[in-house]
Amino acid sequence: MGGYYEKTDYKTISYAVIRVALGGYLLFHSIIGIIDFDQFMVTALSYFEEGSSISFLAYLTPIVPFMEFFLALMILTGLYTRLALQWAIGVGIFFMLFFHFTDDLTSALEHAYGVIVKISLLSLLFLNKYSLDYYNLWNVSKETKTI
Repeated sequence: MGGYYEKTDYKTISYAVIRVALGGYLLFHSIIGIIDFDQFMVTALSYFEEGSSISFLAYLTPIVPFMEFFLALMILTGLYTRLALQWAIGVGIFFMLFFHFTDDLTSALEHAYGVIVKISLLSLLFLNKYSLDYYNLWNVSKETKTI
């Protein structure tokens, strides 16, 4: 069945709970940024000093909550979980390094914890039984057996 773990036990349930919790956290975080977009922009732009070597990144700031929103939905539902986790890890590492570079070590540490959870989920992806990925594979395998 596509390399997925087919049993239902504490491993698959734990994986699903952690994946849904991470997706829910990211979704909540992104919705706050989207709802109060002006405050998000003010806070985000406060990290960029005029003429610094990273000030060009300010132009990418408006897409961050929307990108986080779509990645969160994909992780939450388990749709293209591998791809979503890979992107989320990349984004998490970027922000972990960014916050470390700007001396916001608390935010850097929060992102480091998130990256560890995302890497753990990616490495245990075969346990992703309760997801849209698994449901789609199940339907495809069912259709090929009837042909």
